Amino acid sequence: MDRRCTYLVVLDGDCGGDLREFAAYLSELGVAKCEVVILDGSSEHTFARHRRVLCWVGRHIAARPRHRNLAGAIDPLRVAVDLASCEKVIVAQPTMRYDSKAIDELCARLDTHESVEPQDYLQPLPWWGGIEAGRILVHRAIEPASHGATFAFRRRAVRGLRDLQRVHAPDVFVRRLPPTVDTWLQERPRQAGDDFDFPVKTAFFLSLIPLALLLATLGGPRLAGGYASAIACGAVALAVRGRVGAAPFFPLRACLYAPLWVLERSVSVYWALFRRLRGYEFILRREAPEDLAPTKHIGARS
Repeated sequence: MDRRCTYLVVLDGDCGGDLREFAAYLSELGVAKCEVVILDGSSEHTFARHRRVLCWVGRHIAARPRHRNLAGAIDPLRVAVDLASCEKVIVAQPTMRYDSKAIDELCARLDTHESVEPQDYLQPLPWWGGIEAGRILVHRAIEPASHGATFAFRRRAVRGLRDLQRVHAPDVFVRRLPPTVDTWLQERPRQAGDDFDFPVKTAFFLSLIPLALLLATLGGPRLAGGYASAIACGAVALAVRGRVGAAPFFPLRACLYAPLWVLERSVSVYWALFRRLRGYEFILRREAPEDLAPTKHIGARS
Protein backbone atom coordinates (compact mmCIF):
# COMPACT_ATOMS: atom_id res chain seq x y z
CA MET A 1 0.00 0.00 0.00
CA ASP A 2 3.01 2.32 0.11
CA ARG A 3 3.39 2.42 -3.70
CA ARG A 4 4.54 5.86 -4.82
CA CYS A 5 3.17 5.66 -8.37
CA THR A 6 1.51 3.44 -10.95
CA TYR A 7 3.60 2.40 -13.93
CA LEU A 8 1.25 1.76 -16.85
CA VAL A 9 2.47 0.08 -20.02
CA VAL A 10 0.20 -0.71 -22.97
CA LEU A 11 0.84 -3.72 -25.18
CA ASP A 12 -1.02 -3.81 -28.47
CA GLY A 13 0.79 -6.68 -30.11
CA ASP A 14 4.40 -7.67 -29.53
CA CYS A 15 6.30 -6.16 -26.61
CA GLY A 16 8.96 -4.84 -28.98
CA GLY A 17 11.82 -7.02 -27.77
CA ASP A 18 12.72 -10.00 -25.60
CA LEU A 19 9.73 -10.82 -23.39
CA ARG A 20 11.79 -12.12 -20.48
CA GLU A 21 14.07 -9.07 -20.49
CA PHE A 22 10.96 -6.89 -20.46
CA ALA A 23 9.55 -8.87 -17.53
CA ALA A 24 12.83 -8.54 -15.62
CA TYR A 25 12.69 -4.76 -16.12
CA LEU A 26 9.12 -4.60 -14.82
CA SER A 27 10.06 -6.66 -11.77
CA GLU A 28 12.71 -4.05 -10.93
CA LEU A 29 9.99 -1.41 -10.97
CA GLY A 30 8.07 -3.44 -8.42
CA VAL A 31 11.12 -3.46 -6.17
CA ALA A 32 11.25 0.34 -6.60
CA LYS A 33 7.75 0.54 -5.08
CA CYS A 34 5.86 1.11 -8.31
CA GLU A 35 2.51 -0.50 -8.99
CA VAL A 36 2.96 -2.18 -12.39
CA VAL A 37 -0.10 -2.42 -14.65
CA ILE A 38 0.22 -4.08 -18.07
CA LEU A 39 -2.80 -3.52 -20.30
CA ASP A 40 -2.66 -6.02 -23.14
CA GLY A 41 -4.67 -5.49 -26.30
CA SER A 42 -2.99 -8.34 -28.18
CA SER A 43 -4.69 -11.24 -29.88
CA GLU A 44 -5.86 -14.18 -27.78
CA HIS A 45 -2.81 -16.31 -28.65
CA THR A 46 -0.32 -13.49 -28.00
CA PHE A 47 -2.10 -12.52 -24.78
CA ALA A 48 -1.78 -16.08 -23.46
CA ARG A 49 1.94 -16.12 -24.29
CA HIS A 50 2.44 -12.78 -22.54
CA ARG A 51 0.46 -13.87 -19.49
CA ARG A 52 2.68 -16.86 -18.77
CA VAL A 53 5.52 -14.45 -18.08
CA LEU A 54 4.02 -11.07 -17.18
CA CYS A 55 1.50 -12.22 -14.60
CA TRP A 56 4.40 -12.62 -12.13
CA VAL A 57 5.66 -9.03 -12.40
CA GLY A 58 2.47 -6.95 -12.44
CA ARG A 59 -1.26 -6.78 -13.05
CA HIS A 60 -1.60 -8.20 -16.55
CA ILE A 61 -5.07 -7.19 -17.77
CA ALA A 62 -6.82 -7.63 -21.10
CA ALA A 63 -8.00 -4.46 -22.84
CA ARG A 64 -11.74 -3.80 -22.71
CA PRO A 65 -13.91 -1.72 -25.06
CA ARG A 66 -14.13 1.02 -22.42
CA HIS A 67 -10.33 1.41 -22.63
CA ARG A 68 -10.43 2.46 -26.30
CA ASN A 69 -11.25 5.80 -27.88
CA LEU A 70 -13.57 6.43 -30.83
CA ALA A 71 -10.79 5.55 -33.27
CA GLY A 72 -10.34 2.14 -31.64
CA ALA A 73 -6.92 2.87 -30.10
CA ILE A 74 -6.20 2.23 -26.44
CA ASP A 75 -6.42 5.47 -24.44
CA PRO A 76 -3.92 5.38 -21.54
CA LEU A 77 -5.79 8.13 -19.68
CA ARG A 78 -8.97 6.05 -19.61
CA VAL A 79 -6.97 3.02 -18.54
CA ALA A 80 -5.32 4.93 -15.71
CA VAL A 81 -8.60 6.23 -14.33
CA ASP A 82 -10.05 2.73 -14.49
CA LEU A 83 -7.16 0.62 -13.21
CA ALA A 84 -4.47 2.67 -11.44
CA SER A 85 -4.65 2.76 -7.66
CA CYS A 86 -2.03 5.51 -7.22
CA GLU A 87 -2.57 9.22 -7.73
CA LYS A 88 0.62 9.58 -9.76
CA VAL A 89 0.78 7.58 -12.99
CA ILE A 90 3.66 7.03 -15.41
CA VAL A 91 2.63 5.91 -18.91
CA ALA A 92 5.37 4.33 -21.01
CA GLN A 93 5.73 2.40 -24.22
CA PRO A 94 7.20 -1.12 -23.88
CA THR A 95 10.55 0.12 -25.21
CA MET A 96 11.08 2.62 -22.37
CA ARG A 97 13.53 1.79 -19.59
CA TYR A 98 13.23 3.96 -16.49
CA ASP A 99 15.73 4.04 -13.66
CA SER A 100 14.92 4.96 -10.06
CA LYS A 101 16.35 8.48 -10.46
CA ALA A 102 14.01 9.35 -13.34
CA ILE A 103 11.02 7.97 -11.42
CA ASP A 104 11.95 10.06 -8.38
CA GLU A 105 12.25 13.19 -10.55
CA LEU A 106 8.87 12.69 -12.20
CA CYS A 107 7.09 11.95 -8.93
CA ALA A 108 8.58 15.09 -7.38
CA ARG A 109 7.51 17.28 -10.30
CA LEU A 110 4.00 15.91 -10.25
CA ASP A 111 3.63 17.60 -6.86
CA THR A 112 3.46 20.93 -8.69
CA HIS A 113 2.38 19.99 -12.25
CA GLU A 114 -0.56 18.09 -13.72
CA SER A 115 1.51 16.27 -16.34
CA VAL A 116 5.23 16.00 -17.03
CA GLU A 117 7.02 14.61 -20.09
CA PRO A 118 10.69 13.60 -19.73
CA GLN A 119 13.28 13.54 -22.50
CA ASP A 120 13.81 10.15 -24.09
CA TYR A 121 17.06 9.04 -25.69
CA LEU A 122 18.05 5.92 -27.62
CA GLN A 123 20.59 3.37 -26.50
CA PRO A 124 22.08 1.44 -28.29
CA LEU A 125 22.32 3.59 -31.40
CA PRO A 126 22.21 1.75 -34.76
CA TRP A 127 22.13 3.85 -37.94
CA TRP A 128 18.34 4.15 -37.95
CA GLY A 129 18.48 4.99 -34.25
CA GLY A 130 21.02 7.68 -35.10
CA ILE A 131 18.54 9.26 -37.52
CA GLU A 132 15.91 9.21 -34.78
CA ALA A 133 18.40 10.77 -32.35
CA GLY A 134 19.12 13.51 -34.89
CA ARG A 135 15.40 14.23 -35.08
CA ILE A 136 15.16 14.47 -31.29
CA LEU A 137 18.08 16.90 -31.11
CA VAL A 138 16.65 19.16 -33.83
CA HIS A 139 13.29 19.30 -32.07
CA ARG A 140 15.02 19.87 -28.75
CA ALA A 141 16.82 22.90 -30.22
CA ILE A 142 13.68 24.49 -31.69
CA GLU A 143 10.97 23.55 -29.23
CA PRO A 144 10.62 20.43 -27.07
CA ALA A 145 7.83 18.46 -28.71
CA SER A 146 5.45 15.88 -27.33
CA HIS A 147 6.28 12.44 -28.73
CA GLY A 148 4.00 10.35 -26.53
CA ALA A 149 6.67 7.71 -25.83
CA THR A 150 6.28 8.34 -22.11
CA PHE A 151 4.76 10.90 -19.76
CA ALA A 152 3.43 11.15 -16.22
CA PHE A 153 0.29 12.75 -14.84
CA ARG A 154 -1.99 13.00 -11.81
CA ARG A 155 -5.27 11.09 -11.95
CA ARG A 156 -7.12 13.94 -10.27
CA ALA A 157 -6.37 16.18 -13.27
CA VAL A 158 -7.87 13.62 -15.67
CA ARG A 159 -11.07 13.40 -13.67
CA GLY A 160 -11.52 17.11 -14.26
CA LEU A 161 -12.49 16.36 -17.91
CA ARG A 162 -10.14 18.97 -19.32
CA ASP A 163 -6.91 18.99 -21.28
CA LEU A 164 -3.79 18.23 -19.28
CA GLN A 165 -1.23 21.02 -19.00
CA ARG A 166 1.81 18.98 -19.94
CA VAL A 167 5.19 20.38 -18.92
CA HIS A 168 8.30 19.20 -20.74
CA ALA A 169 11.23 18.17 -18.53
CA PRO A 170 14.30 18.37 -20.81
CA ASP A 171 16.65 17.57 -17.93
CA VAL A 172 15.02 14.26 -16.99
CA PHE A 173 16.32 11.53 -19.32
CA VAL A 174 14.78 8.11 -19.89
CA ARG A 175 16.37 5.44 -22.05
CA ARG A 176 14.41 4.06 -25.00
CA LEU A 177 15.33 0.90 -26.87
CA PRO A 178 15.56 1.41 -30.64
CA PRO A 179 12.99 -0.44 -32.77
CA THR A 180 13.94 -2.98 -35.38
CA VAL A 181 14.77 -1.53 -38.77
CA ASP A 182 11.57 -3.03 -40.23
CA THR A 183 9.44 -1.37 -37.56
CA TRP A 184 11.29 1.90 -38.03
CA LEU A 185 10.60 1.88 -41.77
CA GLN A 186 6.93 1.11 -41.22
CA GLU A 187 6.63 4.07 -38.85
CA ARG A 188 8.04 6.63 -41.34
CA PRO A 189 4.78 7.58 -43.10
CA ARG A 190 2.79 7.58 -39.86
CA GLN A 191 5.15 10.00 -38.11
CA ALA A 192 5.26 12.22 -41.18
CA GLY A 193 1.47 12.13 -41.32
CA ASP A 194 1.25 13.26 -37.70
CA ASP A 195 2.95 16.49 -38.75
CA PHE A 196 0.02 17.38 -41.02
CA ASP A 197 -1.43 19.09 -37.96
CA PHE A 198 1.46 21.57 -38.30
CA PRO A 199 1.01 23.13 -41.77
CA VAL A 200 4.17 25.25 -41.73
CA LYS A 201 6.38 22.30 -40.85
CA THR A 202 4.70 20.08 -43.46
CA ALA A 203 5.00 22.77 -46.14
CA PHE A 204 8.71 23.11 -45.38
CA PHE A 205 9.41 19.42 -45.93
CA LEU A 206 7.14 19.27 -48.97
CA SER A 207 9.11 22.09 -50.61
CA LEU A 208 12.64 20.72 -50.06
CA ILE A 209 12.85 18.24 -52.94
CA PRO A 210 10.93 20.34 -55.55
CA LEU A 211 13.08 23.37 -54.74
CA ALA A 212 16.27 21.32 -55.12
CA LEU A 213 15.09 20.05 -58.52
CA LEU A 214 14.17 23.58 -59.59
CA LEU A 215 17.58 24.94 -58.62
CA ALA A 216 19.30 22.05 -60.40
CA THR A 217 17.30 22.84 -63.54
CA LEU A 218 17.89 26.58 -63.50
CA GLY A 219 21.37 26.82 -62.04
CA GLY A 220 22.89 23.39 -62.47
CA PRO A 221 24.26 20.90 -59.95
CA ARG A 222 26.49 23.50 -58.30
CA LEU A 223 23.57 25.67 -57.20
CA ALA A 224 21.56 22.66 -56.06
CA GLY A 225 24.59 21.35 -54.15
CA GLY A 226 24.98 24.68 -52.38
CA TYR A 227 21.33 24.60 -51.41
CA ALA A 228 21.63 21.05 -50.05
CA SER A 229 24.80 21.97 -48.14
CA ALA A 230 23.06 24.93 -46.51
CA ILE A 231 20.18 22.71 -45.37
CA ALA A 232 22.60 20.09 -44.04
CA CYS A 233 24.72 22.64 -42.15
CA GLY A 234 21.60 24.18 -40.65
CA ALA A 235 20.37 20.78 -39.46
CA VAL A 236 23.75 19.96 -37.87
CA ALA A 237 23.87 23.37 -36.17
CA LEU A 238 20.41 22.85 -34.68
CA ALA A 239 21.36 19.36 -33.48
CA VAL A 240 24.51 20.72 -31.80
CA ARG A 241 22.39 23.34 -30.08
CA GLY A 242 19.89 20.70 -28.96
CA ARG A 243 22.70 18.59 -27.54
CA VAL A 244 23.50 21.28 -24.95
CA GLY A 245 22.59 19.82 -21.58
CA ALA A 246 22.15 16.36 -23.06
CA ALA A 247 25.70 15.43 -24.09
CA PRO A 248 25.99 12.40 -21.75
CA PHE A 249 22.99 10.80 -23.45
CA PHE A 250 23.52 11.84 -27.10
CA PRO A 251 26.95 11.14 -28.61
CA LEU A 252 28.41 13.79 -30.90
CA ARG A 253 27.90 11.59 -33.95
CA ALA A 254 24.13 11.88 -33.39
CA CYS A 255 24.36 15.47 -34.64
CA LEU A 256 25.73 14.24 -37.97
CA TYR A 257 22.57 12.21 -38.51
CA ALA A 258 20.38 15.32 -38.47
CA PRO A 259 20.71 15.99 -42.25
CA LEU A 260 19.73 12.37 -42.92
CA TRP A 261 16.60 12.89 -40.87
CA VAL A 262 15.74 15.99 -42.93
CA LEU A 263 16.18 13.94 -46.11
CA GLU A 264 14.14 11.05 -44.73
CA ARG A 265 11.28 13.30 -43.63
CA SER A 266 11.22 15.17 -46.97
CA VAL A 267 10.62 11.79 -48.65
CA SER A 268 8.30 10.34 -46.00
CA VAL A 269 5.97 13.34 -46.13
CA TYR A 270 5.13 12.48 -49.74
CA TRP A 271 4.67 8.86 -48.72
CA ALA A 272 2.26 9.95 -45.99
CA LEU A 273 0.43 12.29 -48.38
CA PHE A 274 -0.04 9.48 -50.88
CA ARG A 275 -1.45 7.18 -48.21
CA ARG A 276 -3.85 9.85 -46.99
CA LEU A 277 -5.11 10.57 -50.51
CA ARG A 278 -5.59 6.84 -51.08
CA GLY A 279 -7.61 6.71 -47.86
CA TYR A 280 -9.83 9.60 -49.00
CA GLU A 281 -10.30 7.89 -52.37
CA PHE A 282 -11.40 4.70 -50.64
CA ILE A 283 -13.90 6.61 -48.47
CA LEU A 284 -15.35 8.42 -51.48
CA ARG A 285 -15.77 5.17 -53.39
CA ARG A 286 -17.43 3.49 -50.43
CA GLU A 287 -19.85 6.38 -49.85
CA ALA A 288 -20.67 7.01 -53.54
CA PRO A 289 -24.40 6.55 -54.32
CA GLU A 290 -25.31 3.62 -56.51
CA ASP A 291 -26.82 5.77 -59.26
CA LEU A 292 -23.42 7.44 -59.72
CA ALA A 293 -21.49 4.19 -59.83
CA PRO A 294 -19.96 3.18 -63.19
CA THR A 295 -22.25 1.01 -65.30
CA LYS A 296 -21.53 -1.30 -68.17
CA HIS A 297 -22.08 0.02 -71.65
CA ILE A 298 -24.91 -1.85 -73.37
CA GLY A 299 -24.43 -2.08 -77.08
CA ALA A 300 -27.14 -1.52 -79.65
CA ARG A 301 -27.00 -5.14 -80.85
CA SER A 302 -28.92 -7.77 -78.99
